[in-house]
Amino acid sequence: MDLLKEILGAYKELESPQSFWYWSALAAISAVVKDNLYLDRGGAFKTYPNIYVMLYADSGLRKGPPVSLAKRLVKSVNNTKIISGRSSIQGILKELGTAESKPGGKIQFKSTAFICASEFTSSLVTDPSAMTILTDLYDRSYNEGDYKSLLKMESFQLKDPTLTILVGTNEAHFEDFVGSKDVHGGFMGRMFVIAESKYNTLNPLIRPLEIKPDEENWIEYLKEVGKLQGPFKPFHDTQAGNRFEEWYLDFYRTIEKQKVKDPTGTMQRVGDSVIKVAMLISLSKSLNLEISLNDIEEAIEKCEGLVGNIRKTTMGKRGKSSLADQKLLIVNELLSRDNHAISRELLAKKYWMHFNAAELDEMIRSFEMAGLVVQEAIGSQIIYRMPEEQVKELEKFFKGKN
Repeated sequence: MDLLKEILGAYKELESPQSFWYWSALAAISAVVKDNLYLDRGGAFKTYPNIYVMLYADSGLRKGPPVSLAKRLVKSVNNTKIISGRSSIQGILKELGTAESKPGGKIQFKSTAFICASEFTSSLVTDPSAMTILTDLYDRSYNEGDYKSLLKMESFQLKDPTLTILVGTNEAHFEDFVGSKDVHGGFMGRMFVIAESKYNTLNPLIRPLEIKPDEENWIEYLKEVGKLQGPFKPFHDTQAGNRFEEWYLDFYRTIEKQKVKDPTGTMQRVGDSVIKVAMLISLSKSLNLEISLNDIEEAIEKCEGLVGNIRKTTMGKRGKSSLADQKLLIVNELLSRDNHAISRELLAKKYWMHFNAAELDEMIRSFEMAGLVVQEAIGSQIIYRMPEEQVKELEKFFKGKN
C-alpha cells in the first residue's frame, strides 16, 4: 500500500491541486491515529502526529473535494469524533469532553477529534478565545492527562486532548477572520498552510472519469492504521535519523547565522513538523512504525515549503515596513559581491528563509524605482545589478561620509 500515491493518482483528473489531496490524506491518517502513536524524542518528550492543515486558495479552486474525501475516510473508520458544520469553541470543547461508545461497546473517554470544514470562517463562530484555545490544544505532548479550560459560561475538563484540523479558506476570509494576535501568538505557526493559485487541470466533467478511486481499500487500510498502539521505532543511528540530525543542525544554524526573524513562530517548529509529517508518510506506506530515509527526505521537502506559504498568507498582517530588514540583506549582498550583481535564482535560494517570491518582486520594484537596482536578462537567468554610482554612494553612506 502507498496511500498517498494512490490518492494522488486517483484524483489527477480533477481540478483540485494535487497538494490539496496530499495534505488532506495526511490529515485523514493523523485523525485516525489520534494519540495512539508517538515518537520518543530522546526521553525529553513525545511527538504525536496530529497536524493542523489549512488549504489556502481563491474561492472556486476546489478546496472542498479533498476535505470531503478526508471526512469520508475518517467517518468510515469510525474511531474518532468528527466535528464539522458550524461550531463555537464552547461547542467543540463540550464535544471533546463527552464520552461516547465505539464499535464493540467500548467507551471512548479520551478527548480526540477531527475538525474539518471546506471553509474555516463559516465553521467556527467568532470568539476572541477560540484561536488561543486551539493553539494550546495542538501540543499534545504538553497536555498529558486532564486539561481544564474555563470560559465565561462553562468550565471544561478534557482527557488527553488530541486534535487534527483540516480546513479551507481564501484570502478575503482569512484577512477578516485571522487577527494579528493569531498570526504572532502561535496559531499560524502551528498551522500547515497549503497555498495554491492554479488548478491541477481543467476538466468540465461532462465525460466519465477514467480512474475509479478505490476508497473501500483505503478505508480498510486506515482501519488497520487505527489499531496501532505505542511508539515508533527509535531512529537514532539510522540513515533516517542521521539525515534528520544533519538537516536540523544545518537549518537552525542557518537561521542563527542569518538572523532570520519569523514573528509567526513557524521556523521554530519546523523540526517538530518534519517529524510529524515523516511519521504520517511512513504510515501511508507501512504498518511497521519505522521512519525511513525516504520518509524523512519527503517530509523535509514538504515542510520547508510551508515556510514560504506562511509568509505569503500573513504578509498583510506584518505592516508596511516589515520588509526593511530583508531589503538591507539584498543591499548588503549586492555591495559585497565583486561585480555587484546576483541572479534571481541564487538570491532566492540563499535567502528563502527571509522572503518569498512575491516579497522579492515587491522589493526589487522599489529598488528599481529608486535607481538602486537594474534588471538584466542573460540567457534564461534574471540578473539584479547595482549600478556603480549607487555602489559608491552607499559605500560612503555606510562609512558615515554621506
